[in-house]
Amino acid sequence: MSMIGVVSYGVCAAAFLFLAVLMATSWRGGVHGALLAVACVATALWAGVLAWSAHAPTSPAVWIEGTELLRSGLWLLFLAWLLAPLRRESGAIRVLQILAVAAPVGVLLLLVGQRVVTGSLGQPLVDGLHGAFIGAGMAFGLLGLVLLEQLYRNLPQDRRWAMKFLCLGVGVIFGYDLYLFSDSLLFQQLDSTAWQARGAVQALAVPLIAVAATRNRSWDTPVFVSRHVAFHTAAIVAAGGYLLLIALGGYYIRDFGGTWGAFAQIVLTAAAAIALIVVAASGDVRARLRVFLTKHFFSNKYDYREEWLRLTHRLADEDDGLTPYQRAIHVVAMIVGSPSGLVWRHHETEGGFTPQGGWKMDLPENGLIRDDEPLVQFLRQHKWIIDMAEYRQQPERYEHIPLPRPVADIERAWAVIPLLQQETVTGFILLTRPDVNTEITWEDRDLLKTLGRQIASYLGQYEDAQALSQARQFEAFNQLTAFLMHDLKNLIAQQSLVVKNAEKHKHNPEFVDDAMETIGNSVRRMERLLEHLQRSRQHGLVERVDVAHLLADAVRRCGDRKPSPTLDVQLDGEQVEANPEEFAMVMVHLIRNAQDATPESGQVSIKATPAGDEVVLEVADTGAGMSPEFIRNELFRPFKTTKSSKGMGIGAHQAREFVHQTGGQVTVLSKPGEGTHFRITLPVVARAEAGQQPQQSVHAGGGS
Repeated sequence: MSMIGVVSYGVCAAAFLFLAVLMATSWRGGVHGALLAVACVATALWAGVLAWSAHAPTSPAVWIEGTELLRSGLWLLFLAWLLAPLRRESGAIRVLQILAVAAPVGVLLLLVGQRVVTGSLGQPLVDGLHGAFIGAGMAFGLLGLVLLEQLYRNLPQDRRWAMKFLCLGVGVIFGYDLYLFSDSLLFQQLDSTAWQARGAVQALAVPLIAVAATRNRSWDTPVFVSRHVAFHTAAIVAAGGYLLLIALGGYYIRDFGGTWGAFAQIVLTAAAAIALIVVAASGDVRARLRVFLTKHFFSNKYDYREEWLRLTHRLADEDDGLTPYQRAIHVVAMIVGSPSGLVWRHHETEGGFTPQGGWKMDLPENGLIRDDEPLVQFLRQHKWIIDMAEYRQQPERYEHIPLPRPVADIERAWAVIPLLQQETVTGFILLTRPDVNTEITWEDRDLLKTLGRQIASYLGQYEDAQALSQARQFEAFNQLTAFLMHDLKNLIAQQSLVVKNAEKHKHNPEFVDDAMETIGNSVRRMERLLEHLQRSRQHGLVERVDVAHLLADAVRRCGDRKPSPTLDVQLDGEQVEANPEEFAMVMVHLIRNAQDATPESGQVSIKATPAGDEVVLEVADTGAGMSPEFIRNELFRPFKTTKSSKGMGIGAHQAREFVHQTGGQVTVLSKPGEGTHFRITLPVVARAEAGQQPQQSVHAGGGS
């Protein structure tokens, strides 16, 4: 019996079981959380079996092999599931996911089958652990580390904070497995001390995984060298020196630690390595090391190519959940290491600069900074970066200007950066003091000035686009007004004709009846016009309309103008589904447009014929006609007309919109000097009873 092994694996089993209980009690229904909890349970079971094996060395090796494969397989499945969103993007990742699921199952079946065939199911660990199992353990360790690399490298920057401890924790599990089994394969024997220490080392992963679980509750002559190479080299040198000291300490413990010496050496080395990785993953530590290297090894503080690429990438990323103002602050703050900031933009209507966005800062109340403020005048005159620390220590350098209240109230204010567009201050960004490297150098000033110009152009383009969008909305409103004027103009024309003829025919009963009908029709049309203003066109009153009756009414309305329209109806009760008043208005517009374009001696004819499940309406005239270019480019655009001051140019546009909404089509044939032929096809939804709608030919003339 090995007490070291019992304690090591017993601690591991207890730690992972405790973590599994925490995961289960805080589970919120996600698949990722469930898989992680199951993997922790499997690891606890595996550690328990190995603890019992250390207590009873004659335990069958198949138990160890089975739980080993179960534990490794579930951790691989968990990582493969985390990579699921990338399976469509990369064939290599799909292959890795398939291997992660299939390999443990295949190895388990192979080992069990092999032992059944050889009759060695009951052999103990000392005699039963063979090369195939060791090779599989090394392969699983390598596969797990590859999956972890793919996961971490494909994470967005803002998600790495939440996932890095998970990657570290699972990396401890697979990294130690790779070390243990590769060592065993190399020396053709299992290092008993490393095997016993394995449980304690893997227990060190529990705090790291627990931190990740709390962060993911929802589970979803100057030397010019590359800065990245220099930084990574420095990290490697520092890590090498650190690990060398730890190794020396480990050997001391091994030599003077008695029975537990070798075990303590392995656990101490593993714990120190984990601590080194955690510290190296700290953003603050990396920032301080980068500042140290910049001061002592580089002539320039910034890698300008890298910073410019990062600026371009961040400004183009519109899927980050930030407004353009927040994105502008974020990208500048990210480059100089500032933790937060605000942006002000100039508005003529406000008479000054108003706060438009904050990144990790709330917008100040009453944040308006007027044009006559000394700060604004100073920025416009000098276009300088204002170093707030320098301003407090040497205010004479900034002409003793008083700061406006919204700026003075920010205790951690670090720099005010003017945003210059064509040498005009269109705004400014205020950044708060970084945690390290708080001094603003000449290089910072040059970079911030350049960034300010770029951000000014970026925000200027955004605001111009917003203004254009608003102008288009006003244009749509103006078009609606024009449509109303167009309809009202037709109503006024009818009423004017009644008033004009009233003096002469007011004692004629037929005229009075006709006038009352015209007035009543106008009232109904105005009421329906109001209904259109109160609801969208898509939700207008739609009903079955008898085409022949509607055309007859439209021709009658247009009978007061020359040339008088003629109507030829060859229908048999065909009905379409449409708004009747809108349908009638469209036909009236087309007929009157034809009349306006045709001399009084010409002809305007309306014809309706059936065509299968459709009805064909034709409005033809012998007027001035139109060129193919006008039909293609101008006819159906609102406010385009060939009638000079006679029309507003929206009749054809309105007709096409109505026909398309009804499911029909419009075609136009025309030649200059030969007239125009409108052809409208509409789907038929029903027909009246046979014989109810006779064919008719109508010539409209006179009328009011």
